[in-house]
Amino acid sequence: MVSCPLLLQPDVPVYSAKFGGKYPCRVLDLASQHSRLCSQIPLINLSRLSNDPQSPLGNFCFVGASYGHLIFSSNRSCLIVDAFTGVSVSPPQLPGDECTEVYYGALTGPLWSPNSHLLVTNRSHSFFWHTASHSWLRPCPCDGTVKQIVTFRGQIFGMDSGGMLFAVHLAPQICIQKMIVSWEEIMSTIRHLANVCLVACGDMLLMVGCRGSFPARGDTFEAFRLDQSTGHPKWVQVEELGNWAIFISTDKRSQPLSFMNPERCGGKSNRVYCYSHDSEHWAAFELGKPASDPDNFVSMSQGSMVQPMWVAPSMFSPSL
Repeated sequence: MVSCPLLLQPDVPVYSAKFGGKYPCRVLDLASQHSRLCSQIPLINLSRLSNDPQSPLGNFCFVGASYGHLIFSSNRSCLIVDAFTGVSVSPPQLPGDECTEVYYGALTGPLWSPNSHLLVTNRSHSFFWHTASHSWLRPCPCDGTVKQIVTFRGQIFGMDSGGMLFAVHLAPQICIQKMIVSWEEIMSTIRHLANVCLVACGDMLLMVGCRGSFPARGDTFEAFRLDQSTGHPKWVQVEELGNWAIFISTDKRSQPLSFMNPERCGGKSNRVYCYSHDSEHWAAFELGKPASDPDNFVSMSQGSMVQPMWVAPSMFSPSL
């Protein structure tokens, strides 16, 4: 069975008499474009219009999504929530004072995997919590803070807001190490990219960005592969994704996905899929070419509320 990407739409609430009221969000299945699924999240209301005082999230703010889980934070407290069951895990409180503000959170692997860690980053530090432990750890040495991470070939890579690449090591001790990557050959191209993100795509670690402020009205997506074959890592532009497609969520703190042979699910290869707020549907951009529909407008943003995001059923726990 093919696990097609699903698009969660927290800004499109769904009503159902069968389950007695309003669902927190609608779900679109790439394999069946005319069907409308409903997510059954019992614990939280993800609608940006919701002011439900009974929401167990209280003052928690969204800070990231990875491996089928949503990550929330409120001062020193964090919460990891399964995107479909609503089952949550509460790590111990972060070290620091009550003003500690987390702006990014991500899992280094599936929550149930033996070496899975939760990474959270505030303005000056990164912290790691092993999902089976009772305390947080600081990287040592810590060469910087990261705003996104991705696992590629068993190694964890991170990137900060300035495009600096890091290698994240979990053993024998946790450390975040800067990587010296050559930009010279493509500097004139990369400097014009916006909304840059890291994504593992088959045998390539890619940096993907939009040439323009928003991916719309003539803007294009471009991709660059990390080449480590010469001993001096460098970014090399990629003209084709082959039989792969990339799925980028509205909030880049939500982990991008890649999917091989998307034709099996009604999609197309060599495409970057985003969410179009105008149509409440997805927009497909062929790599290096403007969108086929000039009216598509994709707003990339982040805030305290959950934004439309892509998830893959294979990311959820084995019990589902």
